[in-house]
Amino acid sequence: MKKFLVLFLVLISIVTEIPAKALPYVSYNYDNFGDAVPSQAGYIPEKTVSYDFSEPKDMYFDNKNFYIADTGNNRIAVLSKDLDSVVKVYDRFTMPDGSETTLSQPEGVFVSEEYIYIADTGNNRILVSDFDSAVAEEIEKPVSEVYDQKKTFQPTKILADKAGNIYAILGNMTTGCAMFSRQGEFMGFYGANRSEVNAVTIRNHFISEKKKSRRKRNIPTGISNFDIDGDFVYTCTADSEKTADIIKKLNAAGKNIFADREMHFGDYQPKHNTSYSRTEICDIDISENGNINCLDAETGHIFQYDKDCRLLFIMGNISGQSGGFESPSAIETVGNNIYVLDSGKNNITVFTETDFGKTVHEAVGLYNAGYYTEALDLWYEVLKYDGNYSYAYNGVGYALLRNSDYKSSMKYARLADNPELYNKAFEEYRMEFLKTNAGEIFFVIIIIIIILLIKKKRHKFPDSRRLKYTIMHPFEGFEDMRWKKSGSLKTAFIIIVLFFFGVIARERLYGLQFAAQYDRTFNIIPYVIESIVLFAAWTVGNWSVCTLLDGEGTIKNICIYSAYALVPYVVHIYINVILSHLLVRDEYVFMQVIEAVGTVWSIILIFSAVKAVHQYSVKKTFTAILLTIAAMLIMLLLLILFMVLIQQIWIFVSAVCTEIIYRLRV
Repeated sequence: MKKFLVLFLVLISIVTEIPAKALPYVSYNYDNFGDAVPSQAGYIPEKTVSYDFSEPKDMYFDNKNFYIADTGNNRIAVLSKDLDSVVKVYDRFTMPDGSETTLSQPEGVFVSEEYIYIADTGNNRILVSDFDSAVAEEIEKPVSEVYDQKKTFQPTKILADKAGNIYAILGNMTTGCAMFSRQGEFMGFYGANRSEVNAVTIRNHFISEKKKSRRKRNIPTGISNFDIDGDFVYTCTADSEKTADIIKKLNAAGKNIFADREMHFGDYQPKHNTSYSRTEICDIDISENGNINCLDAETGHIFQYDKDCRLLFIMGNISGQSGGFESPSAIETVGNNIYVLDSGKNNITVFTETDFGKTVHEAVGLYNAGYYTEALDLWYEVLKYDGNYSYAYNGVGYALLRNSDYKSSMKYARLADNPELYNKAFEEYRMEFLKTNAGEIFFVIIIIIIILLIKKKRHKFPDSRRLKYTIMHPFEGFEDMRWKKSGSLKTAFIIIVLFFFGVIARERLYGLQFAAQYDRTFNIIPYVIESIVLFAAWTVGNWSVCTLLDGEGTIKNICIYSAYALVPYVVHIYINVILSHLLVRDEYVFMQVIEAVGTVWSIILIFSAVKAVHQYSVKKTFTAILLTIAAMLIMLLLLILFMVLIQQIWIFVSAVCTEIIYRLRV
């Protein structure tokens, strides 16, 4: 016992002496449901370096040194790669005519092998200088029909491609980047953002011209920053209200490669919390391995994505502690390190890669190169670090698929909620299963057919023969039901209950290859509304309308006949739910045919049911159905108004009670 106690104390002392670097923020990531989950840190803040900066706005690394747009000090400061010294300061330049010029609040800098490109914002110009401060080109406001001459020339960010073409973001322009040739000639605008679709377009036809003129113009948002990687220009937009073109990958023609992809950048809005800060990406940097690093000015977060825009890590925040930011303005990556320039604290924070981050990057590199099997062990190691890391489940699933372990691949596809991967693995697994068990499957099918052929018609639920006849003879069955006064309310109730559970099954029990379920919570109210409430509204609405149209049907008969008419639709739901676990995506057409047949069949039955129960002509039946739909919409509107009224009454009563309690306490 004493030896065990001594050993325990020794272990405690060793653990407490291990140095640990505390993060000034909570390390997290997002799962496939869009929920934030704790995660291992891919990067940690290693050090913070402060210089005599004044509101620096931009930073660029040219493989040798860091170039800082020291805006408040009207200069470009050059720092060594290790950030341990100032190598040079560019604050005075020699013009081609021999005169001297200075900078005024420069906000952007870019460096090529030949030149330094400076967005000299305060002087409304772009300077292209060599490394000896000799200006090669001075670009001022272009004289062109394309450029609005009423606007000033305010370059804020700048870069150049391999051909020497210059791209400049203008602070007062929303038509994209201004593009200039190597000689400084204006070539037009490049990569403009799309306009957001106006959600109230229909309403525009019903408001006056005066009100239209007061409304906010639907114009695109200007680009905030950009970076270049080979032949592609990546842009970002810092607009918290924007949903499109937050991050773009533009080719030489200005086409956005990401335009047709469903992607999300930045933080997700919590489902049950409205108080959250929207993402405002102020800078973007593409690392050597193709990872996309986005800097959020609002929250101080750095979001790192791989080249296919899959989220890897989130780091950083707004904080007064070391490793936190006050007003982050620029980001650069050098090797495995990330550098963030803070214009509020006038410093640079260096983030270094952790062992977890290194393992993830190695696995992602192999995965994106198509070496799924080679990345398998790395993905398993990632999951040992962090069981919440959903990207790893995708990696393991594809590796197992490549190794022909289809059942295990399906398992990891479920964990990753990846319908595409599950579909591929299931297709191969099904083929393998059919080849292995073909004899047994054939035998079972024969037995089932024999049982169905010799099975006697017993133990049927009430009114089953009548129900079958009505469904199979839509134009005669309901008329026969009326004259024989048959039809069971109990059977109708069973059909509605089956309809209710069918709606739930359709939304929650479909095969993963057809529909991934991203909702962890189960709320029964929508399913009740979609089935029981909808049917009740149809029954009441039809009875109300047809009472005015001299219909002969009672509300009981309307309920029974309408329920019988729903049978094909309900049956198709259950058939498709079963088939969704047996078919693959390429065979989805069979499910579509079954859905179409079930829906059309039920529509025909509903028409026949209304015609028979009220003894209408064909024309009057059409009229009754259309008026019933209108009545359902009116009931919906009244229900909404009633709910709003209840809410207002509750707010009023709550306010009165609060006031009374306050008065009593005072």
